[in-house]
Amino acid sequence: MLQVERKQEERKSEGFVIDNKGKANWALRKIRQLKKKQVENDNLADNEISKLKSEIDEVKDWLKSENDNLQNSIDFFENLLKGYAFSIKEEDPEFKTLKLPFGELQFRKRRDKWNYDEEKLLEFAKDNIKTSVKVVEKVDKRKLKKLVKKVDDKVIIEATGEIVEGISIEKRDEEFKVKIES
Repeated sequence: MLQVERKQEERKSEGFVIDNKGKANWALRKIRQLKKKQVENDNLADNEISKLKSEIDEVKDWLKSENDNLQNSIDFFENLLKGYAFSIKEEDPEFKTLKLPFGELQFRKRRDKWNYDEEKLLEFAKDNIKTSVKVVEKVDKRKLKKLVKKVDDKVIIEATGEIVEGISIEKRDEEFKVKIES
C-alpha cells in the first residue's frame, strides 16, 4: 500500500509545480498528513517491539535460570576437584598438574594484584615521581574562538594577526527547512 501511495506522489510531483500560496499550503498540509502517518507507524512499531521484548525477556529469564542451575553443578564439581587437588598437594608440596583424559587439575602462581587509590597516588606521583604522571593536552575550542577571528578562509590571532595553523574554514550554503505547524 505504501508503494502505491509513493508512486502516486511521484506522479503528482512530476507534473505538479508549486507556484502560488494555495499550492504551497496544500503541500504543507500533505506533509503534515504524511508526518502523522509516520507517527502512527512509529507507534505501531513501538507497540510490536514492546510485545517482542517481553517475549525476549521470558527467554532470557529461562536461559538465566537454566544456566544458573548448570553453573551451580559446575561449581559443586570444581570444589570437589579442588579439595582432591589440595589433598594431593598436602602429600606432595611440589605438585603442579594432574593430567586426566578429560582435563587437568593445575596449581599456577599468580602475579600480585596491585590496588590503587588513584587520588592519593596521583598526588604522591606529582611530587615524587613526575615521569610517571601522564598529562593529556587538548585545545579548548571555546577559549580559542574568543582569542581568534575569521578573515576570509583563514583564522588569525586577533592580538597579533598571526595565522592560526590547523584550522580550515569550510563555507556552507544556507540551510532550507520546512516547518510544519502541528
